[in-house]
Amino acid sequence: MQNVVLQSPVAFAQTPLKPEMGFINGMAIVNRYSDPDVESRHAATLAICDVSCLSRFAIKGSAAADSLKAKGIELPGSANSWSRHDATLVMRLGNSEFLLEDPIGVQQCKELTEQLQSGDGVHVVLRNDASFILSGELLEELLAQVCAINLSGPMLADNQLAMTSIAGVSVVVLRQEVAGQSLLRLWCDGTFGVYLWETLLNIIKELGGGPVGINQFFNSN
Repeated sequence: MQNVVLQSPVAFAQTPLKPEMGFINGMAIVNRYSDPDVESRHAATLAICDVSCLSRFAIKGSAAADSLKAKGIELPGSANSWSRHDATLVMRLGNSEFLLEDPIGVQQCKELTEQLQSGDGVHVVLRNDASFILSGELLEELLAQVCAINLSGPMLADNQLAMTSIAGVSVVVLRQEVAGQSLLRLWCDGTFGVYLWETLLNIIKELGGGPVGINQFFNSN
């Protein structure tokens, strides 16, 4: 039986750019669009990167927190905040709603998918998010054009996250530091992924940046 290759929710918008592709978690994903030096300059100026291939697990319900704790998962203490359980990103979207995401090579979300099922007080949510990294020194200028609220202030400080709208699309957004660089992470419903990707990329190009592949931020080998 032939293995099925998953496609990123934004693959349709990326194909015309003729990127170099790779495969992560069974999904075809862009490794790079251009020369690594060009992508490094874009990442420093203003860039968007598709990381929809990262494994996720979502759960909600009155018993969701207890179910995760029973599996040894350390949870953020309050709603609209995030923390790390080992290398896994744990987002608390509400008092009883959680979204987890693994970096490349980590299997925590896969294990939770296999171990936890919907039941009394628990609803396991299937998500097909488009997930992006935004980076660069002009990031605040980009956000000023597409988001009505100020994401550069205290709203995303101290491991806080926000559920807001960017370019008219509902997103979950947070800030992270990677190798001393401040990055914005965002997730949206996959059906809006192409629209959001194209809208952000058009502005990014106008500001002198461009798209970068996942190799810019992760070792996908």
